[in-house]
Amino acid sequence: MRDLPIFLPAPDVATMTSLELVGFINDVRAKKAEQEGMTFPCKKYSKLLHKNFLGKVPKVLHEEHSAKFLAQYKDSTGRALNCYRFPRREACLMAMSYDYDAQARVFDRMDELEGRINVNFMDFSAFKTMTIDQMQTRVTLAERYSFEEHGQKGSGLMRLRKKEKRQIRNAEDVVKKISQLELPGFDVEMLETA
Repeated sequence: MRDLPIFLPAPDVATMTSLELVGFINDVRAKKAEQEGMTFPCKKYSKLLHKNFLGKVPKVLHEEHSAKFLAQYKDSTGRALNCYRFPRREACLMAMSYDYDAQARVFDRMDELEGRINVNFMDFSAFKTMTIDQMQTRVTLAERYSFEEHGQKGSGLMRLRKKEKRQIRNAEDVVKKISQLELPGFDVEMLETA
């Protein structure tokens, strides 16, 4: 059997504990139960216990890999108990093994922990508060995002790409009008013929 590379989380890498993950999963289950008019926990949405989560970790991440993330925490009585401390990839894999909505919440939480900001590049509502340079950057980023995410020919996303291109074109027009000021007393045609 070939040796697998070892990837340990660096000390400055954002992590989530298994306790936090269980909390996120239970929150998602509680919201789903509430939306369906049920109380939580119920037969359809049971409460996940930390000990059950711990038992699933080696099955999802495999024995050798999951052992790298073992940690301990102190409970309310001061006893040292086992838990896991996962970086982004493993935290998302564990959440996904329970619920895709939980995975999305964990992914967003990891973004927060890592200091990332979720930016909607197609949102031009803040144009009024931006400098011209910031506007130009936003338009460039929006075009790049739209092309990379929705620009494949033959994909169903091309309709979305066309809609985004209209938005981007309108934003470009605004930036051009603002950044290319006309000065009174100067005639552009007169300058071109001179």
